[in-house]
Amino acid sequence: LVSFLSMSVVPSRNDVLFGRGSISVTHEGNINFRSIVESRKKEYIEAAWNEKKKIVISIIRQIQSMDPPGRFLQRDPQFKGVESKPCLGLG
Repeated sequence: LVSFLSMSVVPSRNDVLFGRGSISVTHEGNINFRSIVESRKKEYIEAAWNEKKKIVISIIRQIQSMDPPGRFLQRDPQFKGVESKPCLGLG
């Protein structure tokens, strides 16, 4: 993750929340993300090493293309809120 200026955001149903605990486990976006990852798991395991990144990027793009677009969010302990951080420089 590449850090940038913190801003408080309200997570949408399609956002993926990084972290541990019940909020991350039960958030609708995380449940959906885990389902997508699980559906691509066999393909990823069987893929050549140079194809694995393409699979990961396609999962990220799938989340980002939802309505509303899914974001990958991390808690910001300094601001007691949630911080939006771009994943793999994909924004």
